[in-house]
Amino acid sequence: MRIVDIKLTPVSYPAPTTLRWGRGARDTVGGIIVQILTDEGITGLGEFEASYPLARATVEHRILPLLRGENPLNVERLWATMHAALRGEPRQMLGGLDVALWDLLGKACGQPIYRLLGAYQDRIMVYIAPSMKQPEVIAEECAQFRAEGHRAIKLRIGLGQVGLAEPGDMKKDFQVVEGARHALGDDFIIGVDTDRTYDHFMALKMAKRLHELGAAWFEEPLQATGNEQYIRAMQRLNGLIEVPLSGGQGFSTRFEFGNLIAQQAVDIVQPDCVGCGGITELRRIAALASVWHLGFMPHVSCGCGYDIRVVATLHVLASLPDPLYLCYPAYDTPLRTELFQEQPKVVEGYLSVPQKPGLGIELNEEALARFQVDE
Repeated sequence: MRIVDIKLTPVSYPAPTTLRWGRGARDTVGGIIVQILTDEGITGLGEFEASYPLARATVEHRILPLLRGENPLNVERLWATMHAALRGEPRQMLGGLDVALWDLLGKACGQPIYRLLGAYQDRIMVYIAPSMKQPEVIAEECAQFRAEGHRAIKLRIGLGQVGLAEPGDMKKDFQVVEGARHALGDDFIIGVDTDRTYDHFMALKMAKRLHELGAAWFEEPLQATGNEQYIRAMQRLNGLIEVPLSGGQGFSTRFEFGNLIAQQAVDIVQPDCVGCGGITELRRIAALASVWHLGFMPHVSCGCGYDIRVVATLHVLASLPDPLYLCYPAYDTPLRTELFQEQPKVVEGYLSVPQKPGLGIELNEEALARFQVDE
């Protein structure tokens, strides 16, 4: 089997609500669908978020010349080749291409990816991840999520930092968390994320209340510039709080995560499958975290609007003995429900691993053409 081409398809669809996390906000969901084509008619599926013109030029001029004619089953060697070629380019491109190679490998072997990785379990608990909203709206959504069978949630706070409350005011943030605990009950797992909008003292104040409310994790609370400053700021905070501190979604590859993990700046490590370098690298980072007895709970972008990254992360988590939870974006659109021939469904708070070869999901080509956009 040989690689003959790489196809990139940008897709987009209006979001059902303005999606907010930290200072980021968007009214559409989407990204770039990656397909690695082979001479045997088997196609590998991946995705990433990046500028389409830059991604197309990079693939055509720097990646495809290196991969064309190569055996796609040599995943480790091709990862190293792409890593060397993509230094300085959008980090997600390496991860998206690697996911597509693993999908190809699974299809060629007739096995789902998690079995190729060692298959420890066949389902993972998810946490539902709604957008940042006013406390009363989030409380209503929480009741709905519990009724749907969810068992865990991630709340987004920092309303005063993004114009949804008075600047610097934390009252609504406390109301979000307290209202959610009241609506969900004591047995529901709650995590909280500020997406790097708090300063040190705001984080200290919130962490105390989160511990009192039994929060399972406190995610990315601090503003920081650069990896070294981030590590030092998180170390300082982590030594003063009791609620588990999580983070690292902005780091890439084991070479960056090695320092974060070795210095134990977080209690829970959160690489993004696509952003960190793909399935190949996500497994390596999980191994590093296990050496230091840290929790492992990958980040998943909620801006894609489809489930390729969710499913890729699911396969890795299902190959591990003690992962935490899988992020599950809260809102469906036709992009999510129609892009694949069969959409993975959460049942009683768990997402089961697709049992078909590779990722186990297949594109609906008609829907792909319908959601494609010109960029």
